[in-house]
Amino acid sequence: MELGEETKRKITLFNFYPMKIKKLLSLLTLSLSGIALAQEKSLSTLVNEKDAFLVDVRSEKEFEQGSAARAVNIPLEKIEKELSQFQGKTNIIVFCRSGKRSEAAKKLLAKHNIQAVNGKGVAFLKSLQKENLMDMLTYRTDKHTALVIKSGEGVKQVAVALGKGAVLRKHTTDVPAFLVMVKGEVRFLINGEEVLLKALDTYNIPANVEHELIGVQDENLFILTKSKYFEE
Repeated sequence: MELGEETKRKITLFNFYPMKIKKLLSLLTLSLSGIALAQEKSLSTLVNEKDAFLVDVRSEKEFEQGSAARAVNIPLEKIEKELSQFQGKTNIIVFCRSGKRSEAAKKLLAKHNIQAVNGKGVAFLKSLQKENLMDMLTYRTDKHTALVIKSGEGVKQVAVALGKGAVLRKHTTDVPAFLVMVKGEVRFLINGEEVLLKALDTYNIPANVEHELIGVQDENLFILTKSKYFEE
């Protein structure tokens, strides 16, 4: 039995639409994947990745007055002479004072097939940066390691790491201090007694009283805040 032209047309449409729908679904999936990737790689994420290459495109004078942590200074007008510094970098973030010069730098680099992200203004970029104490301290067994987190008028905050058996020798503090255990355990020796401090324990250290700390676990970390404003 020979099929009529109308029947053939309906069969053709029937076969065509599923293919078209599949294509549309495929495109939709790709679009959603792109959105997910963009969300995953937000500026705050890129800035804090270890391979981030932060480039301050302001003038040398502006850079010397302060910039983002770990940033290098390549002024906008010198970028084409310093292209070698960008080669092989996959996470390039350029920034300036307001975002205008960094946008120009981004477009200039694109002309040389170098992809970069506009990190906008330096103040904005700095507000996205974070630091991890674990990346800056080591847990030694022979002695403690320390890192000053903040220091200002009348206040000083320090992170201290101790390996197992490491000792922070007997000493005193000239002003009251507040200790917060972040990780592990330490034996706190004071006034002939021992206080065992565990993760998230806090302890008020009195001024001018000799004390000593000994690491118990393999990794022991605490934050110490000293201030003349603390009350005994």
